[in-house]
Amino acid sequence: MHLSYLLFATLAALRTSVAADTRECNATCRGQIASDWETEQHASTDFAFYNVPSNFSSSLAPGTLLQVERVTNQSLYSVPYGLTLSRIMYTTTDLNGTVIPTSGYVLWPYSPAGSQNSTEGYPMVAWAHGTSGSFKNCAPSNYRNLQYHFMVPFVLALQGNIVVAPDYAGLGVDTLPSGEHIAHPWAAGPAQANDLANAIIAARKAFPEYLKPSGSFVAMGHSQGAETAWGFAERLVKQPIEGYKGTALVAPPTNVIRHIELALESPTEPWALALLAGQPKIISSVTATYPAYNYSGLTPAAYERWVNILKPLSGCFPTDSYIFSDLKPGELAQDGWTKDETVQKYAAAIDIGRKRFKGPLFIAAGTADLAVPIHIVNSVVDDTCAMLKQENWDESLEMITYADMSHFSIIQASQLQWLQWVKDRLSPSCKPLRRGCVKKEMSGFLINQPIRQPFPNFLEGWVSPDEGWKYTL
Repeated sequence: MHLSYLLFATLAALRTSVAADTRECNATCRGQIASDWETEQHASTDFAFYNVPSNFSSSLAPGTLLQVERVTNQSLYSVPYGLTLSRIMYTTTDLNGTVIPTSGYVLWPYSPAGSQNSTEGYPMVAWAHGTSGSFKNCAPSNYRNLQYHFMVPFVLALQGNIVVAPDYAGLGVDTLPSGEHIAHPWAAGPAQANDLANAIIAARKAFPEYLKPSGSFVAMGHSQGAETAWGFAERLVKQPIEGYKGTALVAPPTNVIRHIELALESPTEPWALALLAGQPKIISSVTATYPAYNYSGLTPAAYERWVNILKPLSGCFPTDSYIFSDLKPGELAQDGWTKDETVQKYAAAIDIGRKRFKGPLFIAAGTADLAVPIHIVNSVVDDTCAMLKQENWDESLEMITYADMSHFSIIQASQLQWLQWVKDRLSPSCKPLRRGCVKKEMSGFLINQPIRQPFPNFLEGWVSPDEGWKYTL
Protein backbone atom coordinates (compact mmCIF):
# COMPACT_ATOMS: atom_id res chain seq x y z
CA MET A 1 0.00 0.00 0.00
CA HIS A 2 1.14 3.56 0.54
CA LEU A 3 2.34 5.59 3.52
CA SER A 4 4.29 8.75 4.04
CA TYR A 5 6.90 7.10 6.25
CA LEU A 6 8.07 3.49 6.19
CA LEU A 7 6.97 2.53 9.64
CA PHE A 8 9.18 0.71 12.09
CA ALA A 9 6.25 -1.35 13.29
CA THR A 10 5.70 -2.66 9.79
CA LEU A 11 9.40 -3.32 9.32
CA ALA A 12 9.44 -5.33 12.51
CA ALA A 13 6.57 -7.45 11.26
CA LEU A 14 8.22 -7.85 7.89
CA ARG A 15 11.51 -8.89 9.49
CA THR A 16 9.72 -11.73 11.24
CA SER A 17 8.23 -12.99 7.99
CA VAL A 18 11.36 -12.56 5.86
CA ALA A 19 14.00 -13.70 8.35
CA ALA A 20 14.00 -17.21 6.93
CA ASP A 21 13.44 -15.98 3.38
CA THR A 22 16.62 -13.87 3.36
CA ARG A 23 18.72 -17.03 3.36
CA GLU A 24 17.20 -18.02 0.03
CA CYS A 25 15.83 -14.70 -1.25
CA ASN A 26 18.08 -11.66 -0.87
CA ALA A 27 17.15 -8.00 -1.38
CA THR A 28 17.34 -8.33 -5.17
CA CYS A 29 15.07 -11.34 -5.10
CA ARG A 30 12.58 -9.65 -2.77
CA GLY A 31 12.63 -6.54 -4.92
CA GLN A 32 11.67 -8.54 -7.99
CA ILE A 33 8.86 -10.33 -6.15
CA ALA A 34 7.39 -7.06 -4.89
CA SER A 35 7.87 -5.29 -8.23
CA ASP A 36 6.05 -8.09 -10.05
CA TRP A 37 3.13 -7.70 -7.66
CA GLU A 38 3.10 -3.94 -8.17
CA THR A 39 2.95 -4.45 -11.94
CA GLU A 40 -0.28 -6.39 -11.46
CA GLN A 41 -1.78 -3.30 -9.82
CA HIS A 42 -1.02 -1.06 -12.82
CA ALA A 43 -3.71 -0.25 -15.35
CA SER A 44 -1.14 -0.19 -18.16
CA THR A 45 2.42 -1.42 -18.46
CA ASP A 46 3.44 0.64 -21.50
CA PHE A 47 2.98 4.06 -19.79
CA ALA A 48 2.42 5.60 -23.26
CA PHE A 49 0.18 8.33 -21.86
CA TYR A 50 3.09 9.72 -19.83
CA ASN A 51 5.31 10.44 -22.85
CA VAL A 52 5.78 14.22 -23.01
CA PRO A 53 4.80 15.90 -26.32
CA SER A 54 7.76 17.16 -28.34
CA ASN A 55 6.42 20.72 -28.25
CA PHE A 56 6.95 20.99 -24.49
CA SER A 57 9.09 23.96 -23.50
CA SER A 58 10.32 25.15 -20.13
CA SER A 59 9.20 28.63 -21.20
CA LEU A 60 5.53 27.59 -21.00
CA ALA A 61 3.47 29.05 -18.18
CA PRO A 62 2.72 26.78 -15.20
CA GLY A 63 -0.72 25.23 -15.58
CA THR A 64 -0.44 24.92 -19.35
CA LEU A 65 -2.38 21.92 -20.65
CA LEU A 66 -0.16 19.52 -22.63
CA GLN A 67 -2.40 16.51 -23.17
CA VAL A 68 -5.94 15.35 -22.37
CA GLU A 69 -7.39 11.85 -22.29
CA ARG A 70 -11.06 12.75 -21.93
CA VAL A 71 -12.29 9.21 -21.34
CA THR A 72 -9.78 6.72 -19.98
CA ASN A 73 -10.30 3.01 -20.66
CA GLN A 74 -11.90 1.98 -17.39
CA SER A 75 -11.91 -1.71 -18.22
CA LEU A 76 -8.35 -1.57 -16.90
CA TYR A 77 -9.39 0.08 -13.62
CA SER A 78 -11.46 -0.84 -10.58
CA VAL A 79 -13.16 2.56 -10.56
CA PRO A 80 -16.80 2.02 -9.47
CA TYR A 81 -19.43 1.83 -12.20
CA GLY A 82 -21.08 5.21 -12.66
CA LEU A 83 -17.85 7.16 -12.23
CA THR A 84 -15.80 8.32 -15.22
CA LEU A 85 -12.04 8.75 -15.36
CA SER A 86 -9.97 11.24 -17.37
CA ARG A 87 -6.23 11.91 -17.37
CA ILE A 88 -4.31 15.10 -18.05
CA MET A 89 -0.72 16.21 -18.57
CA TYR A 90 0.24 19.77 -17.71
CA THR A 91 3.09 22.03 -16.66
CA THR A 92 4.12 22.80 -13.10
CA THR A 93 7.19 24.16 -11.31
CA ASP A 94 9.68 22.41 -9.05
CA LEU A 95 11.32 23.75 -5.88
CA ASN A 96 13.82 25.67 -7.99
CA GLY A 97 11.10 27.35 -10.07
CA THR A 98 11.84 25.36 -13.23
CA VAL A 99 8.83 24.57 -15.42
CA ILE A 100 8.40 20.81 -15.91
CA PRO A 101 5.61 18.49 -17.10
CA THR A 102 3.55 16.29 -14.80
CA SER A 103 0.30 14.36 -14.89
CA GLY A 104 -2.87 13.70 -12.95
CA TYR A 105 -6.41 12.43 -13.19
CA VAL A 106 -9.95 13.76 -13.01
CA LEU A 107 -12.63 11.52 -11.51
CA TRP A 108 -16.18 12.43 -12.53
CA PRO A 109 -19.32 11.63 -10.50
CA TYR A 110 -22.37 9.99 -12.03
CA SER A 111 -24.50 12.86 -10.78
CA PRO A 112 -22.63 16.06 -9.88
CA ALA A 113 -23.71 17.89 -6.77
CA GLY A 114 -25.44 21.15 -7.62
CA SER A 115 -27.69 22.21 -10.47
CA GLN A 116 -27.22 20.80 -13.97
CA ASN A 117 -27.75 24.36 -15.22
CA SER A 118 -25.13 25.85 -12.97
CA THR A 119 -23.23 28.78 -14.43
CA GLU A 120 -20.54 28.41 -11.77
CA GLY A 121 -19.58 24.89 -12.75
CA TYR A 122 -19.65 21.89 -10.47
CA PRO A 123 -17.97 21.46 -7.07
CA MET A 124 -14.40 20.18 -7.11
CA VAL A 125 -12.10 18.57 -4.58
CA ALA A 126 -8.39 18.89 -5.34
CA TRP A 127 -7.07 15.64 -3.84
CA ALA A 128 -3.40 15.24 -2.85
CA HIS A 129 -2.37 11.61 -2.37
CA GLY A 130 -0.06 10.14 0.25
CA THR A 131 3.17 8.33 -0.51
CA SER A 132 3.04 6.03 -3.53
CA GLY A 133 6.78 5.86 -4.20
CA SER A 134 9.59 7.82 -5.79
CA PHE A 135 9.67 6.65 -9.40
CA LYS A 136 7.81 6.63 -12.72
CA ASN A 137 5.73 3.53 -12.03
CA CYS A 138 4.23 5.05 -8.88
CA ALA A 139 1.72 7.46 -10.48
CA PRO A 140 -1.71 6.97 -8.85
CA SER A 141 -3.37 7.70 -12.20
CA ASN A 142 -1.95 4.41 -13.49
CA TYR A 143 -2.98 2.32 -10.50
CA ARG A 144 -6.14 0.35 -11.16
CA ASN A 145 -7.67 1.73 -7.96
CA LEU A 146 -6.11 5.23 -8.14
CA GLN A 147 -4.19 4.31 -4.96
CA TYR A 148 -6.60 5.55 -2.28
CA HIS A 149 -9.74 4.01 -3.85
CA PHE A 150 -12.72 3.93 -1.45
CA MET A 151 -10.73 5.54 1.35
CA VAL A 152 -10.98 8.98 -0.29
CA PRO A 153 -11.29 9.66 -4.07
CA PHE A 154 -14.05 7.14 -4.84
CA VAL A 155 -16.02 8.35 -1.81
CA LEU A 156 -15.65 11.99 -2.83
CA ALA A 157 -16.78 11.32 -6.40
CA LEU A 158 -19.68 9.11 -5.30
CA GLN A 159 -20.86 12.06 -3.20
CA GLY A 160 -21.12 14.20 -6.35
CA ASN A 161 -17.75 15.94 -6.33
CA ILE A 162 -15.38 16.22 -9.28
CA VAL A 163 -12.00 15.01 -8.03
CA VAL A 164 -8.86 16.57 -9.55
CA ALA A 165 -5.71 14.77 -8.43
CA PRO A 166 -2.06 15.36 -9.37
CA ASP A 167 0.37 12.45 -9.61
CA TYR A 168 3.22 14.82 -8.54
CA ALA A 169 6.27 15.61 -10.63
CA GLY A 170 8.51 12.61 -11.29
CA LEU A 171 5.69 10.08 -10.87
CA GLY A 172 4.28 8.93 -14.20
CA VAL A 173 5.98 11.66 -16.23
CA ASP A 174 9.69 11.34 -15.51
CA THR A 175 11.47 12.18 -18.78
CA LEU A 176 11.62 15.34 -20.90
CA PRO A 177 11.60 15.11 -24.72
CA SER A 178 15.34 15.82 -24.52
CA GLY A 179 15.81 12.67 -22.44
CA GLU A 180 16.52 14.60 -19.24
CA HIS A 181 15.22 12.84 -16.14
CA ILE A 182 12.61 14.36 -13.81
CA ALA A 183 13.14 13.12 -10.25
CA HIS A 184 10.43 13.05 -7.60
CA PRO A 185 11.26 15.02 -4.41
CA TRP A 186 9.21 13.02 -1.94
CA ALA A 187 7.54 15.02 0.85
CA ALA A 188 8.67 18.38 -0.55
CA GLY A 189 5.42 20.11 0.38
CA PRO A 190 5.88 23.39 -1.54
CA ALA A 191 6.85 21.52 -4.73
CA GLN A 192 3.83 19.22 -4.58
CA ALA A 193 1.69 22.24 -3.67
CA ASN A 194 2.68 23.66 -7.06
CA ASP A 195 1.59 20.39 -8.68
CA LEU A 196 -1.77 20.60 -6.91
CA ALA A 197 -2.37 24.24 -7.83
CA ASN A 198 -1.44 23.72 -11.46
CA ALA A 199 -3.63 20.60 -11.70
CA ILE A 200 -6.61 22.79 -10.80
CA ILE A 201 -5.66 25.39 -13.40
CA ALA A 202 -5.04 22.77 -16.11
CA ALA A 203 -8.21 20.79 -15.37
CA ARG A 204 -10.27 23.96 -15.74
CA LYS A 205 -8.66 24.50 -19.15
CA ALA A 206 -9.24 20.89 -20.18
CA PHE A 207 -12.92 20.86 -19.19
CA PRO A 208 -14.15 24.48 -19.23
CA GLU A 209 -17.76 23.40 -19.70
CA TYR A 210 -17.78 21.76 -16.27
CA LEU A 211 -14.98 23.41 -14.28
CA LYS A 212 -15.45 27.16 -14.40
CA PRO A 213 -12.69 29.65 -13.46
CA SER A 214 -14.76 30.77 -10.48
CA GLY A 215 -16.11 27.35 -9.53
CA SER A 216 -16.04 26.33 -5.88
CA PHE A 217 -13.37 23.89 -4.73
CA VAL A 218 -11.62 22.65 -1.62
CA ALA A 219 -8.23 20.96 -1.27
CA MET A 220 -7.69 17.78 0.71
CA GLY A 221 -4.77 15.48 1.41
CA HIS A 222 -3.51 12.63 3.58
CA SER A 223 0.05 12.22 4.88
CA GLN A 224 2.42 13.42 2.14
CA GLY A 225 -0.71 14.79 0.51
CA ALA A 226 -1.74 16.60 3.70
CA GLU A 227 1.67 18.27 3.75
CA THR A 228 1.05 19.15 0.09
CA ALA A 229 -2.39 20.58 0.79
CA TRP A 230 -1.11 22.62 3.75
CA GLY A 231 1.62 24.00 1.52
CA PHE A 232 -1.08 24.76 -1.05
CA ALA A 233 -3.04 26.77 1.55
CA GLU A 234 0.13 28.75 2.29
CA ARG A 235 0.80 29.23 -1.44
CA LEU A 236 -2.64 30.79 -1.89
CA VAL A 237 -1.69 33.75 0.31
CA LYS A 238 0.48 35.11 -2.52
CA GLN A 239 -0.94 33.16 -5.46
CA PRO A 240 -4.73 32.97 -4.98
CA ILE A 241 -6.96 30.73 -7.10
CA GLU A 242 -10.56 31.80 -7.60
CA GLY A 243 -13.25 29.64 -6.05
CA TYR A 244 -11.19 28.35 -3.11
CA LYS A 245 -13.27 27.40 -0.05
CA GLY A 246 -10.79 25.72 2.31
CA THR A 247 -8.40 22.82 2.93
CA ALA A 248 -8.81 19.54 4.83
CA LEU A 249 -5.70 17.79 6.17
CA VAL A 250 -5.51 14.24 7.51
CA ALA A 251 -2.30 13.23 9.35
CA PRO A 252 -0.15 16.12 8.08
CA PRO A 253 3.66 16.05 8.37
CA THR A 254 5.35 19.43 8.05
CA ASN A 255 9.09 18.94 7.48
CA VAL A 256 10.65 15.47 7.17
CA ILE A 257 14.18 16.72 7.91
CA ARG A 258 13.09 18.40 11.15
CA HIS A 259 11.15 15.25 12.06
CA ILE A 260 14.29 13.16 11.59
CA GLU A 261 16.29 15.56 13.76
CA LEU A 262 13.73 15.14 16.55
CA ALA A 263 13.82 11.37 16.12
CA LEU A 264 17.62 11.30 16.41
CA GLU A 265 17.30 13.02 19.79
CA SER A 266 15.08 10.16 21.07
CA PRO A 267 16.12 7.23 18.87
CA THR A 268 14.56 4.46 20.96
CA GLU A 269 11.04 5.88 21.01
CA PRO A 270 8.58 3.94 18.79
CA TRP A 271 7.64 7.07 16.85
CA ALA A 272 11.33 7.90 16.35
CA LEU A 273 12.08 4.43 15.02
CA ALA A 274 9.21 4.84 12.57
CA LEU A 275 10.54 8.14 11.28
CA LEU A 276 14.15 6.95 11.05
CA ALA A 277 13.07 4.05 8.84
CA GLY A 278 12.14 6.58 6.15
CA GLN A 279 15.64 8.05 5.80
CA PRO A 280 16.50 6.56 2.36
CA LYS A 281 13.41 8.14 0.84
CA ILE A 282 14.31 11.52 2.32
CA ILE A 283 17.92 11.33 1.16
CA SER A 284 16.68 10.46 -2.32
CA SER A 285 14.46 13.55 -2.21
CA VAL A 286 17.40 15.80 -1.35
CA THR A 287 19.24 14.31 -4.33
CA ALA A 288 16.20 14.87 -6.56
CA THR A 289 16.36 18.59 -5.81
CA TYR A 290 20.15 18.95 -5.57
CA PRO A 291 21.67 16.20 -7.79
CA ALA A 292 25.23 16.99 -6.70
CA TYR A 293 24.32 15.69 -3.23
CA ASN A 294 24.17 12.23 -4.83
CA TYR A 295 22.71 10.21 -1.94
CA SER A 296 25.73 10.99 0.23
CA GLY A 297 23.73 10.47 3.42
CA LEU A 298 23.07 6.79 2.70
CA THR A 299 25.14 3.96 4.12
CA PRO A 300 26.77 1.67 1.52
CA ALA A 301 24.13 -0.98 2.19
CA ALA A 302 21.24 1.45 1.77
CA TYR A 303 22.84 3.00 -1.33
CA GLU A 304 23.19 -0.43 -2.92
CA ARG A 305 19.53 -1.22 -2.36
CA TRP A 306 18.12 2.16 -3.37
CA VAL A 307 20.28 2.90 -6.42
CA ASN A 308 21.03 -0.58 -7.74
CA ILE A 309 17.86 -2.49 -6.84
CA LEU A 310 14.87 -0.21 -6.17
CA LYS A 311 15.61 2.46 -8.78
CA PRO A 312 16.16 0.10 -11.77
CA LEU A 313 12.89 -1.63 -10.91
CA SER A 314 11.11 1.72 -10.63
CA GLY A 315 9.82 0.16 -7.45
CA CYS A 316 7.07 1.81 -5.47
CA PHE A 317 6.29 1.75 -1.78
CA PRO A 318 5.58 -1.99 -1.43
CA THR A 319 8.88 -2.82 -3.13
CA ASP A 320 10.68 -0.19 -1.06
CA SER A 321 9.24 -1.77 2.09
CA TYR A 322 10.23 -5.31 1.17
CA ILE A 323 13.74 -4.47 -0.05
CA PHE A 324 14.67 -2.65 3.18
CA SER A 325 12.74 -4.96 5.51
CA ASP A 326 15.81 -6.62 7.03
CA LEU A 327 17.80 -3.44 7.74
CA LYS A 328 17.60 -1.62 11.06
CA PRO A 329 17.14 2.18 11.14
CA GLY A 330 20.79 2.63 12.16
CA GLU A 331 21.91 0.81 9.01
CA LEU A 332 20.15 3.20 6.65
CA ALA A 333 21.94 6.56 6.96
CA GLN A 334 25.33 8.01 7.83
CA ASP A 335 25.79 9.55 11.27
CA GLY A 336 25.17 13.29 11.20
CA TRP A 337 23.80 13.34 7.66
CA THR A 338 21.14 15.93 8.48
CA LYS A 339 23.84 18.48 9.39
CA ASP A 340 25.06 18.63 5.79
CA GLU A 341 24.74 22.12 4.26
CA THR A 342 22.73 20.84 1.30
CA VAL A 343 20.36 18.93 3.57
CA GLN A 344 19.76 22.04 5.68
CA LYS A 345 19.14 24.07 2.53
CA TYR A 346 16.58 21.49 1.49
CA ALA A 347 14.96 21.54 4.94
CA ALA A 348 14.50 25.30 4.71
CA ALA A 349 12.97 24.98 1.24
CA ILE A 350 10.33 22.38 2.19
CA ASP A 351 9.14 23.84 5.51
CA ILE A 352 5.37 23.81 6.06
CA GLY A 353 3.43 25.34 8.96
CA ARG A 354 4.16 28.31 11.21
CA LYS A 355 3.30 30.54 8.25
CA ARG A 356 0.32 32.51 7.10
CA PHE A 357 -2.24 30.38 5.27
CA LYS A 358 -5.48 30.84 3.39
CA GLY A 359 -8.20 29.03 5.28
CA PRO A 360 -10.25 27.66 6.64
CA LEU A 361 -8.12 24.66 7.61
CA PHE A 362 -9.51 21.41 8.99
CA ILE A 363 -6.94 19.06 10.53
CA ALA A 364 -7.50 15.47 11.68
CA ALA A 365 -4.75 13.68 13.63
CA GLY A 366 -4.55 10.37 15.51
CA THR A 367 -2.97 9.83 18.92
CA ALA A 368 -1.55 6.43 17.88
CA ASP A 369 0.01 7.66 14.64
CA LEU A 370 3.71 6.75 14.60
CA ALA A 371 4.30 8.11 11.08
CA VAL A 372 3.10 11.62 11.96
CA PRO A 373 3.37 11.77 15.76
CA ILE A 374 0.66 13.77 17.45
CA HIS A 375 3.10 15.81 19.55
CA ILE A 376 4.77 17.10 16.37
CA VAL A 377 1.43 18.04 14.81
CA ASN A 378 0.32 19.76 18.01
CA SER A 379 3.53 21.78 18.20
CA VAL A 380 3.20 23.14 14.67
CA VAL A 381 -0.53 23.81 15.04
CA ASP A 382 -0.07 25.58 18.39
CA ASP A 383 2.69 27.80 16.99
CA THR A 384 0.63 28.59 13.90
CA CYS A 385 -2.39 29.45 16.03
CA ALA A 386 -0.26 31.71 18.23
CA MET A 387 0.84 33.58 15.12
CA LEU A 388 -2.75 33.79 13.91
CA LYS A 389 -3.80 35.43 17.16
CA GLN A 390 -0.76 37.67 17.55
CA GLU A 391 -0.81 38.92 13.95
CA ASN A 392 -4.61 39.07 13.81
CA TRP A 393 -5.03 36.91 10.72
CA ASP A 394 -8.59 36.74 9.46
CA GLU A 395 -8.47 32.94 9.18
CA SER A 396 -9.96 29.83 10.78
CA LEU A 397 -8.23 26.60 11.87
CA GLU A 398 -9.94 23.60 13.43
CA MET A 399 -8.04 20.55 14.66
CA ILE A 400 -9.65 17.34 15.89
CA THR A 401 -7.54 14.71 17.64
CA TYR A 402 -8.84 11.14 17.36
CA ALA A 403 -7.95 8.89 20.29
CA ASP A 404 -6.27 5.57 19.50
CA MET A 405 -6.17 6.09 15.72
CA SER A 406 -3.06 5.41 13.63
CA HIS A 407 -1.85 6.69 10.27
CA PHE A 408 -4.47 5.09 8.03
CA SER A 409 -7.25 4.28 10.49
CA ILE A 410 -7.54 8.05 11.03
CA ILE A 411 -8.92 8.37 7.48
CA GLN A 412 -11.89 6.13 8.24
CA ALA A 413 -12.34 7.33 11.82
CA SER A 414 -12.56 10.97 10.73
CA GLN A 415 -14.58 10.43 7.54
CA LEU A 416 -17.84 11.59 9.08
CA GLN A 417 -16.22 14.92 9.97
CA TRP A 418 -14.09 15.59 6.87
CA LEU A 419 -16.77 14.53 4.42
CA GLN A 420 -19.35 16.78 6.08
CA TRP A 421 -16.80 19.59 6.22
CA VAL A 422 -16.19 19.25 2.47
CA LYS A 423 -19.95 19.26 1.77
CA ASP A 424 -20.48 22.32 3.95
CA ARG A 425 -17.65 24.27 2.33
CA LEU A 426 -18.90 23.50 -1.18
CA SER A 427 -22.52 24.28 -0.41
CA PRO A 428 -23.94 27.39 -2.16
CA SER A 429 -25.14 28.52 1.27
CA CYS A 430 -21.67 28.16 2.81
CA LYS A 431 -20.98 30.77 5.47
CA PRO A 432 -17.54 31.93 6.67
CA LEU A 433 -16.26 30.10 9.73
CA ARG A 434 -15.43 31.99 12.90
CA ARG A 435 -11.95 33.46 12.93
CA GLY A 436 -9.39 31.82 15.21
CA CYS A 437 -8.33 28.33 16.26
CA VAL A 438 -10.37 25.53 17.78
CA LYS A 439 -8.94 22.22 19.03
CA LYS A 440 -11.15 19.26 19.90
CA GLU A 441 -10.69 15.66 21.01
CA MET A 442 -12.77 12.65 20.00
CA SER A 443 -12.94 9.16 21.46
CA GLY A 444 -14.14 6.07 19.65
CA PHE A 445 -17.61 4.77 20.39
CA LEU A 446 -16.49 1.29 21.47
CA ILE A 447 -12.76 1.38 20.72
CA ASN A 448 -10.84 0.63 23.93
CA GLN A 449 -7.29 0.16 22.67
CA PRO A 450 -4.98 1.96 20.25
CA ILE A 451 -4.80 0.85 16.62
CA ARG A 452 -1.06 0.25 16.22
CA GLN A 453 -1.19 -1.29 12.75
CA PRO A 454 -0.12 1.62 10.50
CA PHE A 455 -1.60 0.30 7.26
CA PRO A 456 -5.23 -0.52 6.43
CA ASN A 457 -6.35 -4.05 7.24
CA PHE A 458 -7.77 -4.57 3.75
CA LEU A 459 -6.75 -4.49 0.08
CA GLU A 460 -8.96 -3.26 -2.75
CA GLY A 461 -8.77 -5.86 -5.50
CA TRP A 462 -9.26 -6.29 -9.25
CA VAL A 463 -9.66 -9.38 -11.40
CA SER A 464 -9.63 -9.96 -15.16
CA PRO A 465 -12.94 -10.55 -17.02
CA ASP A 466 -12.42 -14.32 -17.12
CA GLU A 467 -12.32 -14.32 -13.32
CA GLY A 468 -15.33 -12.04 -12.92
CA TRP A 469 -17.13 -14.72 -10.93
CA LYS A 470 -14.96 -13.71 -7.96
CA TYR A 471 -16.87 -10.43 -7.69
CA THR A 472 -19.87 -12.36 -6.37
CA LEU A 473 -18.10 -12.72 -3.01
